[in-house]
Amino acid sequence: MSNDFDHFSQRVRAERGNFFDRERSITLVRAPGWVDLFGGLVADTGLLSLLWPTGGGVLVAIQPDPEPIIRFRVGQRTDSIPCTALFLPGGPREYADAVGEIDRHQPPRSPWWGPALMAWVALMREEFVRFGGGARVILQFSDTSVPAASVIVAVAQALVTAYSIHVAPRELAITCAEGLVRLTNRGAELPGTLVAVSAQAGEAMMVNARAAQIASSVHLPPGCAVWTIRAGDEPRQPLARVRSALARIDQLVSESKAEATLADLGIRGVLHHLRYQLTETIFAGERQPSVTLTALATFALAEHQRSRIGLALLRAAANRMQREDDLRLTGELLTQSHWEQAALGLTDPHADALVDRLVSPAIFGARQPVATTQATLVVFGRSDADDEVRRVAADYHATTGLPVSVTGGSVAGVSVSGVRSGGHN
Repeated sequence: MSNDFDHFSQRVRAERGNFFDRERSITLVRAPGWVDLFGGLVADTGLLSLLWPTGGGVLVAIQPDPEPIIRFRVGQRTDSIPCTALFLPGGPREYADAVGEIDRHQPPRSPWWGPALMAWVALMREEFVRFGGGARVILQFSDTSVPAASVIVAVAQALVTAYSIHVAPRELAITCAEGLVRLTNRGAELPGTLVAVSAQAGEAMMVNARAAQIASSVHLPPGCAVWTIRAGDEPRQPLARVRSALARIDQLVSESKAEATLADLGIRGVLHHLRYQLTETIFAGERQPSVTLTALATFALAEHQRSRIGLALLRAAANRMQREDDLRLTGELLTQSHWEQAALGLTDPHADALVDRLVSPAIFGARQPVATTQATLVVFGRSDADDEVRRVAADYHATTGLPVSVTGGSVAGVSVSGVRSGGHN
């Protein structure tokens, strides 16, 4: 993974005197991708999620520029936007106005555009940062699509470093999550930004997204690995309907017991005290016409428990005597989570098909993560399963004709891995 950063640094140095000014300093940052091993779909409820920093991610190089234009170089293409689209002499635009300007200037086939520019807007609005001019930015992605959380965090970290602004890691994650919520009008962005900022490479993080807290972490035991598979161009998951239903559950929980959360109530409390209030049905997916709020609440609490059990099992697996059993049980929990999602109509058909194909003694389990990670599937297995995971992905591409990519490894968050200077020729 460090080779990627080294090659990127060489590319940036080669751009001095071309895209970049030869004399001004350049800041380089890399942010990981992310995936939820458990719980990401229900993070808005305050339940625990176990998250993983993936390999690859996004590399960014930023050089402040006195000209009031922000220029992006992605591959061989350069796009630009005037700074007045984001801020005026009196201060930043309102979020809605800035989003409108970002959309109006967006070039074709550039999903990174909004998240990258919202780094400026969120820092100005949430942290009262002021920028005296524009910037020149090179973005490089490990895959055709990278989570929005990784993009906004990488750009935001590069900006605060380039302008010598101190923002604590937790505050940076919260600021970036707020920018994404304003951009996309959806919640549950904080898990991704917390990973992209604060994750240790090779460690799973237990996160309470509602409290914006990292509860614990565990290093992946020796001899095992995590991969993400992306099939097709757009992960499918009925997130808006799920979040609406979870918000309704939250409301009923708070009405039944002041200031209580779903985690406080637990499965026993839901079944004993809320079973009559949670009889409403919700439309949850094309292949599953309806489910009750009770079924969704029970699934949410099961994910909370699987996050806790998964963390405990990975810790226990450090003991060589019981490692194999603990790792296989963790994999079984992953697969159980996947098919419980499927029973609620919450999985992508490609994820279901891939889970069925990933059958090998070296593969412990797999599940569909939340769609905002841009992954179709997360796979957990022995390190020597890499060839098998990639073979299944290649076979699926050959069968369906869809683009299918596999990402392995793990990269640290921006506050852990730090930043680099672009150097001088």
